Amino acid sequence: MILQEYIPEYRVAFWEELHSRAATEEIDIVVACGRPNGAQSMRGDSATVSFVVPLLHREWILLGRRVVVRKISAAAKHADLIILEQARRNLDAYQLLGARRPRGRVVALWGHGRDYTRRTRGADRVVTRWLTSRADWFFAYTQGGVEAVVKDGYPRERTTVVQNSIDTSALRAGISSVQEVEVESFRERYDLRDKTALFVGALDESKRLQFLLEAAEKSSELDCNFRLVIAGDGPLRSTVESWASRYDWLTYLGPVDGTRKAVALASAQVLAMPGRVGLVAVDSFAAGLPIITTDWGWHAPEFEYLVNGRNSIVAGDTVILYSRALVETINDSKLLSRLREACNQDSTKYTVEIMAENFLDGIRQVLMGDRL
Repeated sequence: MILQEYIPEYRVAFWEELHSRAATEEIDIVVACGRPNGAQSMRGDSATVSFVVPLLHREWILLGRRVVVRKISAAAKHADLIILEQARRNLDAYQLLGARRPRGRVVALWGHGRDYTRRTRGADRVVTRWLTSRADWFFAYTQGGVEAVVKDGYPRERTTVVQNSIDTSALRAGISSVQEVEVESFRERYDLRDKTALFVGALDESKRLQFLLEAAEKSSELDCNFRLVIAGDGPLRSTVESWASRYDWLTYLGPVDGTRKAVALASAQVLAMPGRVGLVAVDSFAAGLPIITTDWGWHAPEFEYLVNGRNSIVAGDTVILYSRALVETINDSKLLSRLREACNQDSTKYTVEIMAENFLDGIRQVLMGDRL
């Protein structure tokens, strides 16, 4: 049984792939979860799978912190293995991993291994280490997560690197189906001149949009043919719209998906993501479109997939250095060609099928019991 708060749309392909593979080995996977609450419900990305077990799920804000309570006792009763998030907010983690857990109950954690995207207090790190130390197995999103828990004393031989990914087959198919006439029409409509950086994602603080806009303004001064296209929606939409109304080098598309997203990707030379890089790294590889980002300290675990100068460019974390990286990369055809080729190669390494097989391999090892 794998505990989740809810099932987002981007995870459906993974759950179905894992369930299918496990079934061939007579391992029954169930996902137990509630419904999205609060900010999660505003995302509008809730989905389901046929093997879901619904849970009563509630949450509160206590002392400025989000606390989640799930009623799990009935659902967990017959599970040989329970896997839940490595998250301090989930009160059921303390119940499942506490001193009173039933003899023989096997509990694993799945998570980042450490706090990647924000500063934490010493007390928070102590709680995370304690929870992790109580787990029988640890499934890490990336290799960095394994290194983090091992550094804190967790046995390496009881870890699995999941290699977090998403299903990019639809994205690849969409881009491959884009016709040259569609690209030409898109470029003509928005006055793009083969020197285009594209941002795709949520318009929120984690993406550092003010930094991006200021850097793009500098880039346009360095090269009058530079263009920035922004696609997405979120709380900073009005800021982007205000800039787009004032500057010819900036185009705001609004939220995009399907064919429109594919055409935007096919029309750009690079992805401009100076803020948090997470699973967009996988999208970058699938699209064959290298990311230009910064060495900012708060990227998500999947930032580890980027190799500066091979499949991406990681610039220094200043507006000037980033603006230069954008212009220099876009104007270097040989570098762009090498980066795109590496992205295409890496697209075969980070897939939902490989992620499911890695996860299943960890489950096999736990159920065999040889290392517990």
